Amino acid sequence: MGDVDPDRLCAVIADLAGPVVSDHGAELVAVEVAGSDTYGVRLLVHHKDGVDVALCSGISREVSDLFDVEDPIPGRYRLEVTSPGLDRPLTSDDDYRRAHRRLLKVVTRQGRTVVARLASFSAISIVLGEEGEDGDKIDRSDIAKALVEVEF
Repeated sequence: MGDVDPDRLCAVIADLAGPVVSDHGAELVAVEVAGSDTYGVRLLVHHKDGVDVALCSGISREVSDLFDVEDPIPGRYRLEVTSPGLDRPLTSDDDYRRAHRRLLKVVTRQGRTVVARLASFSAISIVLGEEGEDGDKIDRSDIAKALVEVEF
């Protein structure tokens, strides 16, 4: 990205876009920036009732207007507002908080695969299983990949 620090740019964008996303009752999960001549700026947002086109377009319009005024991105950019998607691995405390009571597929570094509900989590471990039963405790440092499973 030339002489632009991508981490710094993501932080500036998050500071500007975060309040707009919150005003829409949603949560800014992550900011991704790619490219050089024209930057691709992706805002990943979560809403407890799901992310739909109306939510994304509303946030996109307001963030675009804000960026026109604040001009945080050097040169041209393309803005995309989307949900994180189910194929995005869970990594942060916020990811696990949003996934509470959801069905997860967890693959450990030892190669074991567990599919169960996220009963609880802490900074060091997660517990998979149904409420009220002894769950399967897995250290977060042992998790190779954790994903939310699709339920129909």
